[in-house]
Amino acid sequence: MAVKKIIQEIDGDIKDILSTDFSYTSTKYVPNLDDSALTFGNTEEKKAKVINTCVLFVDIRGSIALTRKYHTKTMGKLYSAFSKAVLKAAHHHSGYVRNIIGDRVMVVFPSDNCYRNAVHCAITINHLCTQIIDTEFTSMDFKCGIGVDYGELKVIKVGTPKKGTEANENRGLVWTGYPANLASRLTDTANKMVKEVYYLVKRNPSNNIGFLDFNLGLANPPGVTPLSRLGLPTYSDIIETVEMTPEKFAASIQTSSTGSVYVSGGKFISFEKKIRKTEYPAILISKAVYNGYKKENADGNDVIYKWWEKETYKVKDVNNEVYGSNLTWKIK
Repeated sequence: MAVKKIIQEIDGDIKDILSTDFSYTSTKYVPNLDDSALTFGNTEEKKAKVINTCVLFVDIRGSIALTRKYHTKTMGKLYSAFSKAVLKAAHHHSGYVRNIIGDRVMVVFPSDNCYRNAVHCAITINHLCTQIIDTEFTSMDFKCGIGVDYGELKVIKVGTPKKGTEANENRGLVWTGYPANLASRLTDTANKMVKEVYYLVKRNPSNNIGFLDFNLGLANPPGVTPLSRLGLPTYSDIIETVEMTPEKFAASIQTSSTGSVYVSGGKFISFEKKIRKTEYPAILISKAVYNGYKKENADGNDVIYKWWEKETYKVKDVNNEVYGSNLTWKIK
């Protein structure tokens, strides 16, 4: 087939998608590829589903470094063991694996009891990774990170309706919505040592009252440096230290017409670059999951004894509170 012809065909597909409607039906169950209520054919209304539930991602930590260090056969065994463990853990806790991409697995749960099922699945996966897989693969430091969020997921069937052995390889389900994105972001951070660069900036804070007094022709209050005839703001004699991100620090540095340097709201004195290290636990759950889990598992020891801790530093792109734990099961 000539390139021109395939480009024209794809252009037609895109126009078809833009010209037909998408309709969504609500469900409490996890859709699959063979769900007749999901369609992706040409010239017909595209049917999709919406489910409010928990989504879990789990990812092997440092997989690129492991691949560089260990033989292909060893990594093949590791991926096989990891995938099978997650699949069986998900099934045991009523979850459905809906995506496996190398070292990352996505699990979606039916709406009913989804908080309890998702969190317990996360604990089981962490137990398998730390107590079994890491023990069996003795030559490597095996770790995984797990993230769980709750919310509205829209499920869309994508691909082409091929037949034969390639049928399933040319179609798939796309899970759109914040829960999938945020659970993935939590997973990116879980079980990692995160280094955060920040700056401690010393400055004399600006005195806005003095600045206004100058414009009004009034006297400056006691203890405030007089304004120059250039109309620059005054600064207090007090020295304060403020913390700034690298981005904020860079954006705040300015110079006056006299050549003096100042930083966001004050006269610059000095700065010190700092690095903060934060070690995140293996399981991170969103505030929505934490609150829902406490209701569904109110008599659990982890809830009663508050074994889920609120993380001090926020996870990137996650605005609400995040709770974490390294919980595993006590097997008698």
